[in-house]
Amino acid sequence: MDELDHLPAVKQGLWFHGGVSTCHVRIVRHHLLYGSHDVDDPPELAGDHPVDCFYVRYDLPSWHARRQAWQDGGTALSLREAMFIAQRKLGPVIDWND
Repeated sequence: MDELDHLPAVKQGLWFHGGVSTCHVRIVRHHLLYGSHDVDDPPELAGDHPVDCFYVRYDLPSWHARRQAWQDGGTALSLREAMFIAQRKLGPVIDWND
């Protein structure tokens, strides 16, 4: 998933961790829908598929114990759906920059 962290954002903004701490959220477009790679999953879920999709990436406050560069926020097949996923995951108030 490191590859996703280097893709340009098609949508980005700020969300508020705990309603207070400002954190970043970005949506990137990619040409590959990653599968689970779990041998117990059916092939349509386990394997990667070449399709345009959108990945939600977000960060956490620097004081947060699980601090990593970008967290996985979910995957969608449209930008609109990715924005909805971001709001469901991070809260209804996201200040989109563009």
